[in-house]
Amino acid sequence: MLGSTAWSSFPAIRMEGVITFSPNQDGELGLNASICGFPVFLDQFAIKELACRNPSRRQKFIEVVHRGADVLFSVSNAAELTGPQGDSFREIRDFLDEIGPHWFPVELNPVEIVNREREGKPVDACCVCKDFMIRLLAFHNRNHPKERVFGISSDLFNLRFVMDWLVSQRHSIASGKKEMDAALIKKIEDHRAKHDADPQWLDNHFPALQFHPQFAGTFAYVNMVRCLVLESKSYAMQPGDGIDFCQAVIGSAFASVATLDKKWKRRVEIMPKPNQLATVYYAPELDRMVDDLESAVKQWLQVGPGTFLAHP
Repeated sequence: MLGSTAWSSFPAIRMEGVITFSPNQDGELGLNASICGFPVFLDQFAIKELACRNPSRRQKFIEVVHRGADVLFSVSNAAELTGPQGDSFREIRDFLDEIGPHWFPVELNPVEIVNREREGKPVDACCVCKDFMIRLLAFHNRNHPKERVFGISSDLFNLRFVMDWLVSQRHSIASGKKEMDAALIKKIEDHRAKHDADPQWLDNHFPALQFHPQFAGTFAYVNMVRCLVLESKSYAMQPGDGIDFCQAVIGSAFASVATLDKKWKRRVEIMPKPNQLATVYYAPELDRMVDDLESAVKQWLQVGPGTFLAHP
């Protein structure tokens, strides 16, 4: 919540069903977000490829998004997109601008999501990153004269504006990602040592869970940790795996279509079945991803939002 008595005289403002902010009785600005379209998660590589290569594929993807999809967007994932300079950065920024308001600020901390699911919160509340929305709004207010705050519009939550904000956040987010890598590597090493000392430890602490739609994040998190522990002798953890782990858990659990690196795609696909995790695509499959997304959104709109569709 962002305290400001000035907001109390304003009605709720809604960004095409995705982000809503409105004052409560205390004059504080409440921020809410809901996934209203067919949910899609894009990793950094997919965003760059869709933005900078194959204009017809880019246009097709944007048209599908506007027809009925929401892009799950993560600050930590997107911060590195501010790195490219010149034409590449402009193309990425313009691509995200074309998405318009059809995006959802997703939480990338799996432990936080597991805790929310344990508390019985609804799906949108489990995976939303409200802290991001609050910090973004604070950035807007700091960089605009007070008299212009009252002219707030849907442009505030356009991803073009988000990219401008991320430029100033890039180094701190990069530092946080390094800490995430170190924490994950240590955790998996510690878990593996316990597993080697006691073969029952992994089953007791990270059992192979069966899927339940109210606990999709928990299902993906526990089974992914289990997979990493079992594979740790064959596949050593590497720099960047911390954020990739988070992307794999959140993208597979809360999107219907997701893009990930090949090794994370494989790990998602070997999780216990049946499940309702995302259909995952990797780099060489982007064309098929866009085609399948187009078909899935068309079917989803026909059968009605909220209906689970089988994998494309």
